[in-house]
Amino acid sequence: MSTTDPKAAIRAIINAAHTAFLVTHNKSTGPHGRPMATAQVDEKVEELWFASQRDTLKIEELGDDDRVFLGYTVHTKWATITGRGRIVDDRTKAKEIWSDVWKNWFSGPDDPNLVLIQVIPEQGEYWDGGSKVVQMLKFATTALTGAKTSPGSHAAVKL
Repeated sequence: MSTTDPKAAIRAIINAAHTAFLVTHNKSTGPHGRPMATAQVDEKVEELWFASQRDTLKIEELGDDDRVFLGYTVHTKWATITGRGRIVDDRTKAKEIWSDVWKNWFSGPDDPNLVLIQVIPEQGEYWDGGSKVVQMLKFATTALTGAKTSPGSHAAVKL
């Protein structure tokens, strides 16, 4: 993963993690998060897609407040995205991104209870701590010598 291109780094983390922690805003209780499988992310990280049942609290929350936060992690890499989410009822897009795993919740891409969530990112950030072995060596070096080591690469980018 290249640390010189933050968008590519964020996309690589998203693709490796597969699952985001999607946080919406509940008007009564505040931030409300849940794990969601990412159905699709475009190459420039300009939109991300998720599938949802129509009659869920997250759909209600997005209808009230479109602000979203996505958190991803894989090993010693993390990415976050803040942006706007919208509910999309589009059978063509549903067929394009359909996954057979979704058969647990939907009869198919034409299921009337299937809606999509499109997230339009505004800000992204990533952290790459390197391999677990390197991280452990860095922590051991710091513990034994007191010398600080590089935490890895990090960047924030407007999306």
